[in-house]
Amino acid sequence: MDAGGTSTRALVATLTGARVGWARAGGANPNTHGTARAGRELARAVGAALDRAGPHAREDVAAGVIGLAGVSALRDDQVREGLLEELLLVGAPADRLAFAGDDEVAFAAGTPEPDGTVLIAGTGAIATRIEGRRRSRSADGMGWLIGDEGSAFWIGHQAARETARQLSRGTALSPLARMVAKRVIPGRRPVEGHEHLPEEHARAFARTLTEQPPIGLAALAPLVSEAFALGDEAAEVIVNAAAGHLAHSVHQVRTPGERRPVVLAGGVLLGSAPVHEALTRKLALGTAGSPLSTAGCTAGAAAWLAALEAGVPADDTHLHAVFTAPTRGDRSDAA
Repeated sequence: MDAGGTSTRALVATLTGARVGWARAGGANPNTHGTARAGRELARAVGAALDRAGPHAREDVAAGVIGLAGVSALRDDQVREGLLEELLLVGAPADRLAFAGDDEVAFAAGTPEPDGTVLIAGTGAIATRIEGRRRSRSADGMGWLIGDEGSAFWIGHQAARETARQLSRGTALSPLARMVAKRVIPGRRPVEGHEHLPEEHARAFARTLTEQPPIGLAALAPLVSEAFALGDEAAEVIVNAAAGHLAHSVHQVRTPGERRPVVLAGGVLLGSAPVHEALTRKLALGTAGSPLSTAGCTAGAAAWLAALEAGVPADDTHLHAVFTAPTRGDRSDAA
């Protein structure tokens, strides 16, 4: 399973990588959504995948891995027990399931190597040093309130701030600001007259956003890529700043001259060509010579890690490729 902040994907596979059950549900990060909701979404996804895998799938499971965004929350026994209780309700073999960080699973989705670096930029953002397929050090991943710089939330937040600035000036809007304003306050126009100053239009925009969950700003991130393609100067600034923050996080967890692989994952890096390209240029300054790859199917990577626990050889690169082959939805998800 790959359980992120936006979506959860569950895959049941044979030890040869054949996919026999697949399902998805909503986000299951316990830090973002709380234990109860996270547990329900985990259970909904894994229960449906096991149902589709056949009537004997539950007893036939050899091993399972759940790559969980917000896995640090499991240090609280009540959180761990709450998630496991929900899984048990759908007949999941909890005694054969192991939790891992979503960064550990994302790294495995991009390479069969045991050591290297993974950068995830989806709803949130984190760079992690992986040693022996386990997290050894990380940078950022602090959540939308004080961190996650370069993430979809961060990009959307910057886009919203730029739109508010332009609205308050009362001048013609740039392509980015038009797109964002149309998304947030569709059909609204500034009212003429001395009593209706431009900043009131900006405040209406801000009020609409503050009435919604803050993390919803991540949905504005794709508009920055669209505006970038139109030559919007503010979008270019946001893209380059996001890439700079992400590259900085990668450099924080690597040593000078290191040549271990770097894996890029998450909806921002897999779905936004401008950010991906800007980041690749910036990474070249400090990771030259390191293999750079993008993550494939993260649910498949979790299944591959589970297969390793069940005894398949770790050096079978073909088998790794079978498990992690991307599915249609992998590159569009902002995980």
